[in-house]
Amino acid sequence: MDKIKNFISESINPILEEHGGGVELLEYNMEKQSLNLRVYGQCCSCPHSIDTNENFIKANIFKKFPEIQNIYIENGLSEDLWNIAKNILRRENKK
Repeated sequence: MDKIKNFISESINPILEEHGGGVELLEYNMEKQSLNLRVYGQCCSCPHSIDTNENFIKANIFKKFPEIQNIYIENGLSEDLWNIAKNILRRENKK
């Protein structure tokens, strides 16, 4: 799983970050050889997101890791951003 995380960090995210987005690894199921990812930032609302998911993210991961059979990509906030938002809301509610 570390090899996949490193590949995403070094080869996928630098390109996505140029456009205000990114992707994070949520889970790798070795038994099912499936990968669950989450895109965030501009990658959630970009009109080219389907193309990016299929022809950039998935294509590069399948090429690098042929043992992976399925890749599922969901849209959403990264866990870090979600936690920041929750902390802001908690502070606002304490006022």
